[in-house]
Amino acid sequence: MVQTVKVMRRPFYADAVQVTEANMTEVAKWCQGEIITPDSGAPYIRVNAFKAQTERQNRAFVGDWVLYAGSNVKVYTNSAYNNSFMPYVTRDQDSAVS
Repeated sequence: MVQTVKVMRRPFYADAVQVTEANMTEVAKWCQGEIITPDSGAPYIRVNAFKAQTERQNRAFVGDWVLYAGSNVKVYTNSAYNNSFMPYVTRDQDSAVS
């Protein structure tokens, strides 16, 4: 019989910020992006996302999240972000909440 072991994927830690109308300029500077205002449609931050597979993955609209993990930038829609990430809690924070 084949013996298996339980494994889990290592988590990675990232710095994240949600794009708002108020912070768009600041976020663009933080992620070394550029604000694009198309003739039609909403403005967005053009970022150089790590391993982007679609053009949408290089665009951060209001409500999207921009993450820095190491030197790599990624863009997540709010829904994808909420399905994939949770706040990082240290042991000190965890015991303070209890």
